Amino acid sequence: MKLFLALTLLLAVTPHARTSHAFATQDASQAPGRGARKGDEMTRMLERIKSRSVAERREAIDQLAESGDSRAVEAVIAALKDQEGDVRASAANALGQLGDKRAVEPLMSMLNDEVSFVRAAAARVLGQLGDAKAVDSLTTSLKDGNSTVRGAAAMGLGSLKEARAVPALITAVKDEAPDVRSAVAAALGDLRDKRAIDPLIQSLKDESRMVKLAAALALADIGDKRAVAALTEAVANEKDEEARSQMKEALQRLMAAPD
Repeated sequence: MKLFLALTLLLAVTPHARTSHAFATQDASQAPGRGARKGDEMTRMLERIKSRSVAERREAIDQLAESGDSRAVEAVIAALKDQEGDVRASAANALGQLGDKRAVEPLMSMLNDEVSFVRAAAARVLGQLGDAKAVDSLTTSLKDGNSTVRGAAAMGLGSLKEARAVPALITAVKDEAPDVRSAVAAALGDLRDKRAIDPLIQSLKDESRMVKLAAALALADIGDKRAVAALTEAVANEKDEEARSQMKEALQRLMAAPD
């Protein structure tokens, strides 16, 4: 379920499929001058990120991300200010791939971007980078006007695993959008905070099958036996066979949790 949510949000925040570029590898002893060639290649990519072509800028950003080279970070951070939303979103995703915390504060600023899929990309990547300083900004994004952004913010907070995010997530359990409610439930499961037990039990009665299943899995993750009776009832009342099967597995996991 969590993988499904993550893939759903990733597709929502990435407006175009990204192009993969494999970098040829060769043993240094068999490739004299390889270091110089790599330097030239990096220089070419850094130049292409300034191209007039949107497609070339995005392609260069993707290549820089795949290079894993820390020299790419500042150039990709600069691309967060590109005039095209597609390029800004690609830059945010690339910074997640590069995994450098220099990107945290610039990405926090991107949570105010005018384009929703850019804000969503920034929220997701902030969770991926794992810096607690992003908690307050992501908490604010739980109130964003776009549901994809709210869902990405919830998942980002779940990744950060900071207990101070719990009250805001509990409030967001009642979000109007079912994809957000399911992301919030998953995030509360990641945080494993027992303050979430009662709200998650209420979510077992949600009209959305996706939300009910996310709540069941979250309760199993938290492992508090107070939820056994409610989850047992939810399993019995679930009419969808696949959902009932997964909820039953969650119940078994919850019952097996240590007291």
